[in-house]
Amino acid sequence: MKPAQIFNARDFLDSAGISGTVADYRTGHYIFRQGEPGTQVFYIQEGQIKLSVVSKAGRQAVVAMLGPGEFFG
Repeated sequence: MKPAQIFNARDFLDSAGISGTVADYRTGHYIFRQGEPGTQVFYIQEGQIKLSVVSKAGRQAVVAMLGPGEFFG
C-alpha cells in the first residue's frame, strides 16, 4: 500500500495555473462577514476557523469549526 500524500495547496495552484495568496489571520479577525459576496475559496493549512451566522435578532450560531486540510468559502 502506498503511503498517503499530504495535499500541498501551493503545488496544486501552481500546477493548475491558478494564482493564489497565502495569508495569515489572527485570532478574532474576520476573513469575511455574513452578507458579503463570496468570491474566493479558502484552504486551511494550519490552525482553525469558526463559521457562524447571526440571526435577525442578533443571536450568533456556530455552523462549523474547520481545521487543517479543509476548504471553505
